[in-house]
Amino acid sequence: MQAHQPYILSLLLLATAPAAWAHSCPLEIFKIDQALSQQKHLDPITSKKIRELRAEGERLHKQDKHGEAMLVLGSAKKLLKID
Repeated sequence: MQAHQPYILSLLLLATAPAAWAHSCPLEIFKIDQALSQQKHLDPITSKKIRELRAEGERLHKQDKHGEAMLVLGSAKKLLKID
């Protein structure tokens, strides 16, 4: 039975990963919103791109595409230079 434990653990982790991402999306959106409100020196083009990425991330989250949402939100955070 112990030989199957890593396999079972892997399946459990894969099954719960989307749920974990689902809860992370709103936190990432919040971080982006906070950074946008504090960084007044952003040029208009960068600010617009960040806002578009943030909106796209939220849209993907609402469509239960959490992996894609996290990638898009990560791009916005990279432009903001935040973790």
